[in-house]
Amino acid sequence: MDAYWDRVAQRNTPDTSPYRAGFAQFICVADTDSEAERLYAPHVHYFYNRCLHVYPGFADAPGYRTIKTIQKGVLSQYAPGSLFQEHPWKDLVENGHVIAGSPETVRQRMEELIEGLRVGNVFCLMQIGDMPKDKCMHSTRLFAEKVMPKLRHLFAEYAGDGRFWCHPLPKRAVPAEVRERPLVDA
Repeated sequence: MDAYWDRVAQRNTPDTSPYRAGFAQFICVADTDSEAERLYAPHVHYFYNRCLHVYPGFADAPGYRTIKTIQKGVLSQYAPGSLFQEHPWKDLVENGHVIAGSPETVRQRMEELIEGLRVGNVFCLMQIGDMPKDKCMHSTRLFAEKVMPKLRHLFAEYAGDGRFWCHPLPKRAVPAEVRERPLVDA
């Protein structure tokens, strides 16, 4: 995101609203950090170690990265070498691929993510791999009740900035009348 915010600053009319940007993040919440690992590690493992096997030729296909990205040496997350190796729970959590743990742990990691990337829109991916509905609902409930309320203070200076939110149309769209056409014998 640093390159994005650098580009925003270079514009003649820079706009630093964090709501200009969004980020998708896998999140797993449980009552404790150890419970999060017990409940969600099998599903995270399934996703990262079974579902992401991408043929190396597709990992960095033409058009996936810009010339500037290539010049900076930024590699695809699916680059050869990262494929077909085991990704343990600890590494995935420590490296931020998954934010998981108790509500307090998740809150802390979410604040680091939101402030570090300066993103006002986080797309919370609450289901991963083969996670069953009951675990997904448990994690989602804990996130909604114990994590989200503690993140609402972030970027308070932009609270009234509604430019990046959906708004209802000023006039309700009404479908046109459909006229039936007679069937024509061929």
